Amino acid sequence: MFKIGKENYHIVINFLGIKLKFKNTKKIFKDFQKTQLLLKRMQIPTIYLANLSTKQKIWYLSDKFYKEVGYFPDFKNPKTFNEKINWMKFNYYNPQEEKIIDKYEFKNYIKNKLKKDYTVPLIDVYEDVNEINFDKLPQKFVIKSTISGGSSGVEIIKDKNKTDINKLKYKFNNLLQEWHSIYYYSFCRGYKNIKPRIIIEEYIEQNNHQLYDYKFFCFNGEIKIIEFISNRKNGNFCASFYDENWKKLNLYSSNHKTGKSAKPKNFEKMKEIAKILSNDFPFVRVDMYNINGKIYIGEMTFTPLSGFMKFNPLVWDNKLGEYLKLEKIEPKFIKILNEFL
Repeated sequence: MFKIGKENYHIVINFLGIKLKFKNTKKIFKDFQKTQLLLKRMQIPTIYLANLSTKQKIWYLSDKFYKEVGYFPDFKNPKTFNEKINWMKFNYYNPQEEKIIDKYEFKNYIKNKLKKDYTVPLIDVYEDVNEINFDKLPQKFVIKSTISGGSSGVEIIKDKNKTDINKLKYKFNNLLQEWHSIYYYSFCRGYKNIKPRIIIEEYIEQNNHQLYDYKFFCFNGEIKIIEFISNRKNGNFCASFYDENWKKLNLYSSNHKTGKSAKPKNFEKMKEIAKILSNDFPFVRVDMYNINGKIYIGEMTFTPLSGFMKFNPLVWDNKLGEYLKLEKIEPKFIKILNEFL
């Protein structure tokens, strides 16, 4: 007369000849967790994100934005800096960015643009970790993946003899895989078609064993803020913010201590370079090193922290948003998608 059973994702109840079926949501959830865990173990969950519809990608970015930046974004009517950076992921495309984002092609771009080589000297480029002859490399060097963002794809080797080469090869063999591209984590379009490669550069540092980093936030060739990075140690560092005249700003990193520095040597030359390199883009951050007066350009970044940069105080998100004038972008670089109409 009364019987309870299971059928696929349903609980089945038979009572007086009447068959009732109810969704077994607990089993659905458990199976979903198993699938997620399997994908994580396979190390390719981000590939799935590339197959989402545009509408789903916008949902994903909105969810990520709220969790990381702290407020819910409006991508249809973007006003803040972070909102506009994310808007541009779907509505703006300049093919020049791919050459600049690719850490290998970037070196040729800078040389052609400035008629002088301002990048850190390249030792070699590889498509397979087993092509690297570590015996011929210097004791100190820097190894990078061309498709990773930030410091995730960088290893600074200060003593080759104390380095586990097999572990290093294992790491960069993984970083050569497509799903490690920052595109699959945050849809920064410029990263999508970059060829996965490994580059090895010469090691550079200040006299005091530091490496000071100057990040120029530029809008159509105008410098608005400069972020100064110092005291790097075990993944931590100090961050300070200045205006174009090296006056300290009331802006702080939410994750790092503040620091202080005198105006660097060749500061006017650094500004001149930043303005030249940024003049063709609505926004780009130009990163430089100044080693005892010698200028090196580290990279040019179009999506700082992938468009999830947390400002302290938050008003700076609005201030920089005012500088990023979407309405002045050349029409040939704009493609409006239906989801934003």
